[in-house]
Amino acid sequence: MRVRFGNSFTALEVAILAVTLLLVGCYIAAAGHLTKHMLLHIGLMAVLAPLAAMVWLSWGRPVASVKSSGFLAMATVVQLGLFFLWHSPRVLTWLMESHGMMALAQGSLFIVATAFWLSVLQHAGNHVWRAIVALLLTGKLFCLLALLLVFAPRALYAGHDYGEPELVDQQLAGLLMITACPMTYILAAVLLVVRWLRTMEEDGKAESAA
Repeated sequence: MRVRFGNSFTALEVAILAVTLLLVGCYIAAAGHLTKHMLLHIGLMAVLAPLAAMVWLSWGRPVASVKSSGFLAMATVVQLGLFFLWHSPRVLTWLMESHGMMALAQGSLFIVATAFWLSVLQHAGNHVWRAIVALLLTGKLFCLLALLLVFAPRALYAGHDYGEPELVDQQLAGLLMITACPMTYILAAVLLVVRWLRTMEEDGKAESAA
């Protein structure tokens, strides 16, 4: 079954465009190394990955294997695991000292995020609740990390010369996460709920007419 986005995902596409403009503007203005690093992560996972999934499903063939609940659960767990692994203080400090490992981290996050969005966007009917749970869980945990970055009493990534006060840089990175993540993950969950309710309503009308 080919996925039709139609009006259901117009709002998501607009949100992705808004997040893109936000990221570009902040990246140009930001001086902190951690902030720019976080902007790149958000861009890959919340902008490029869903767009890649949408393009694939609109122009290519739907991938049947990623529609299963097992694949969605695996993609969700792996995505969250990699995200928190690459953002742990020791690992991130180490990544910033190696361009090769940084590229590996960014590439792995983009690949698993694309797989996650492919699975989410292909869930429909009575199974859509699984995608909704995955989106809400992902968005909530990302926001929890963002809140930790904003309200931590000290810099969690101390020991690396970012080029500006470390705590200010860390707080700005967290604020950007809090702003960008709900505009994609939470909004996508809301749109899936709306589409689910519309489908149930249409099925109810069809049964009444029959």
